[in-house]
Amino acid sequence: MRENSRKTALCGVLAALSAVMMFMGGLLPLATFTAPALAGMFLLPLALEFGKSSGLIAYAAVGFIAFFIVPDREISLIFIFFLGYYPIIKWSLDKIKSFIIQWGTKLLLFNAAIFSMYGIILFLFPIRAVVEEFADSSFWFTVALVLLANVAFIIYDLALVKIRLIYYYRLRPKVLK
Repeated sequence: MRENSRKTALCGVLAALSAVMMFMGGLLPLATFTAPALAGMFLLPLALEFGKSSGLIAYAAVGFIAFFIVPDREISLIFIFFLGYYPIIKWSLDKIKSFIIQWGTKLLLFNAAIFSMYGIILFLFPIRAVVEEFADSSFWFTVALVLLANVAFIIYDLALVKIRLIYYYRLRPKVLK
């Protein structure tokens, strides 16, 4: 019983930290991608300790809360569409044997999520500030932005490996005492 209480408390604390990170990202104009990435990293220990289903339940809860409390809808949609669940499913994608297929799948997933999210933001439920930003941008600027986003995603993927190691060797012994 004590073990279940400890797990529940850890899940609650990490989900709350993730939600707070999302809210803080909505207050800082330059945190559009940083806040969802960090919020997703807070959910990583849940998936590692208690399984993907616990991580995905926490992701759904944080995504729901973020959608309603974060002042910037773009930030909450970035978390919901990609950066919230990616740290949880990354390890399944890493099991793909072929390096080319593995990274092709990761990049395809990233680009599909980002293009569908911005498609919704621009055409289905327009967020005026984002629509104006894209209207003022040239085609080549947008292409360069997509390429830079892919580079940032690769760096994020590699950073998750380091975060996992830090968690296992430094934080886990302290958290699960």
